[in-house]
Amino acid sequence: MYIPKSIYTYAPYYWIIVGVLLALLGLRVGSEGGQMFQYFSVTLGALSAAWGVRIIFIRRAQRRDNAVETAVSTAPPE
Repeated sequence: MYIPKSIYTYAPYYWIIVGVLLALLGLRVGSEGGQMFQYFSVTLGALSAAWGVRIIFIRRAQRRDNAVETAVSTAPPE
């Protein structure tokens, strides 16, 4: 499946923003809407934000590994 680069690059940040908004919604509306809604919303928000942070760390590690691999492969022979 093809995902445009502009969407792919910013996807983790979308997850973080959605997570924060869900958590804030749960804290704000949850007190009036019932505790079940509050727990559900805050939990989904935390999971969403954690997922976004996880994707950022995975991509950072892959870029670091690719940079090291490229540096090793382009190093002059000794």
